[in-house]
Amino acid sequence: MNVVVLGCAGCGKSLLTGTLGKYLAGEGYSVKFLNLDPGCLFLPYKCDFDIREKFTVESIMRNEGLGPNGAMLRAMEMLSETRIPLLNGDFVLVDTPGQLEIFAFHASGPKIVGQLADPVGIFIIDATVGVNDLPAAYLYSLATSYRLGINTIITVNKVDLLDKRELRSFKKYLQNPKILARTIKARGVLADIYMPILRALCKVIPIQRFPIVSAKTGEGFDELLTMLYEVKCACGDLT
Repeated sequence: MNVVVLGCAGCGKSLLTGTLGKYLAGEGYSVKFLNLDPGCLFLPYKCDFDIREKFTVESIMRNEGLGPNGAMLRAMEMLSETRIPLLNGDFVLVDTPGQLEIFAFHASGPKIVGQLADPVGIFIIDATVGVNDLPAAYLYSLATSYRLGINTIITVNKVDLLDKRELRSFKKYLQNPKILARTIKARGVLADIYMPILRALCKVIPIQRFPIVSAKTGEGFDELLTMLYEVKCACGDLT
């Protein structure tokens, strides 16, 4: 199973990739690691394929005289033209660039993911953003999943940084987003746009489960593994 780990910068993609790999190996699965981030400096796992062996953002900046953003765009173009090897393993964990908007919404993104056989996405929401920003984070995950054309499991990470009260709030709003819709007080033009979207999300969110995990401790990985299998079953049931 090819598992593409997605999320905004700082959400814990690389750490979750490494910790999830160790967890899966401990459960008796064979695991391979594939790094597609040419800009990272350190990885908490040993790669079976590392795009940095072919090029890095730093080398592109130096060789082509580009700034960080231009070099990252150029790196995505080069990555889309690079043959990604087929790795044999029960799970192939694919770490993606921190600049999600460049990876997912640039023309190269779907081409890159399209090289992977029947991939599943894990979209990480950083729990420290707070419950009020859950709708925006959820919309971003939907847009990313649609853009890349893959089924995605939305996962809340960094549960270890929440106190008991914050954790209860997260679980309450995820299980019943209508509560959150009643608490948000948008005004003006923002209300005209945001509130209808939020009401639409209230019809969509309840049909899915959200694993709440810690990439640091491995908490919640049992549930995440179960959902990885469920997204591939014929019923496609994630409720």
